[in-house]
Amino acid sequence: MTFAAWAAVAFMILPRGAAAQEPYPGLDAYIANALKVLKVPGAAVAIVRNDSVIYTRGFGVLALGGQTPVDDRTMFEIGSSTKAFTATLVSMMVSDGKMQYDDLISKFLPDFKLYDPYASAQVTIRDALLHRTGVSRGEFMWIDAGTSREDVLHRVRFLKPDAPFRSRFSYQNIMYLAVGQAAGKAGGSTWDNLIQQRIFTPLGMTSSVTSYNEITTTNVATAHAMDHDTAFKKERFNAQNIAPAGAIISNARDMAQWLRFQMSGGVVNGKRLVDSAAFLEIHTPQILMDPGSPNGGVQPRFSTYGMGWMIQDYRHQLMWQHGGNTPGMTTAVGMLPEKKIGVVVLSNMDHTQLPDMLMHYIFDRQLGEPMHDYVAEAYKRPQSRRRPPDNTPPHVATPAPLPLAAYVGTYSDSLYGKVTVAIENGNLVMTRGLAHGRLEYWNANNFRWWSNGAISGALEFIKFEVSPDSKVLGVYYGMDPDVDLLLRERKAGGRAGGGN
Repeated sequence: MTFAAWAAVAFMILPRGAAAQEPYPGLDAYIANALKVLKVPGAAVAIVRNDSVIYTRGFGVLALGGQTPVDDRTMFEIGSSTKAFTATLVSMMVSDGKMQYDDLISKFLPDFKLYDPYASAQVTIRDALLHRTGVSRGEFMWIDAGTSREDVLHRVRFLKPDAPFRSRFSYQNIMYLAVGQAAGKAGGSTWDNLIQQRIFTPLGMTSSVTSYNEITTTNVATAHAMDHDTAFKKERFNAQNIAPAGAIISNARDMAQWLRFQMSGGVVNGKRLVDSAAFLEIHTPQILMDPGSPNGGVQPRFSTYGMGWMIQDYRHQLMWQHGGNTPGMTTAVGMLPEKKIGVVVLSNMDHTQLPDMLMHYIFDRQLGEPMHDYVAEAYKRPQSRRRPPDNTPPHVATPAPLPLAAYVGTYSDSLYGKVTVAIENGNLVMTRGLAHGRLEYWNANNFRWWSNGAISGALEFIKFEVSPDSKVLGVYYGMDPDVDLLLRERKAGGRAGGGN
């Protein structure tokens, strides 16, 4: 996008919302400038202090090229910030006596199995909530797969671990799906219904939903991503088959109520919704995390995980936080509970630093720290730390080494499902679940997949397995091309791939 185009967007980045005046002088201008500098089309911010919602406001636009402004009712995907909702729901089931943190998952999901027999027999609700099962991420078994939650949980038995059981923190989405489904069973309902009945409704989160199918408003942010230095729109992300790990869609107004509930210890309008001891458990440090990057330029002295919350220190203050990222939106949710200050930042840009930076900036203002311009510092970082422009020469198209018909077929695996390769209008195309697109020959046995899927940028190249006598046997794909091999189905209808 040209500078002139971004200047036009920046001109439209004006605050809209229902809150009173800005709680810190210059906050509106700082946020507006941050969107312009980091090239984020739109964002919404909520601040809670001492159980009062002191600020909810929107900035920017719903979509690049549009004029509709973001406000505090604009709906955003909150991604993995959903995990804290799932952990809170579990605490409610524990409070009700319907579940215990150290119950086996198999108590509620009898068919649930892991690759490692010992882990399979021993894995508990607590293990899953703490990301200590050792199960590798295996994102391609569910992203764009077009499978049900039940299918995903069945396939996890074929997913090899990347760490010994209970040995370390290893972030996971699929195990939060398992916990959410287990909580639904314990509550005699579904995860979706219980989130609505036990959290959204009593907290007054009247707009929040667990699926795009439930949204009735048109005030919905459009997802965006960056290709080098250019922003582009993305399709809505379908997270239904992993919903307890990342499917909630909400707005600044509703998320402010979520902050109030968390900081009040589980009380809403004087009514306790969850036993205090069960609720305290999710905010208690239980496993060490890699401290990772500094928070707001400050390296944490400790970095741990509770249940659905990262529990760290920030400028000598206790902090609970859990961000979220989907292919097109990024969220920050954080609190300094001892100071009774909480912040939510919702944005419609994939993997942007904006939400975290604004959250830490607001914390600093509340703590009376010296003014620290995180956005300016990020922009001025050495070019070597930014993604460089794509200056590679254009690819020269050449014919594939085999006739296109040689690649056509269905490829199947017990873990990753099916991939179909066909010819359409003289081009080779590949379909996997919800993702479909053209295969462009690149070199050797490699093709570039121009997919319309959620993570097509990560799934850029496909490699066919070809025998010495030029027979196509299988196809490698996914984040780790060394291990993700789907074999062509046998003509007699036999099943390829491992396990059953």
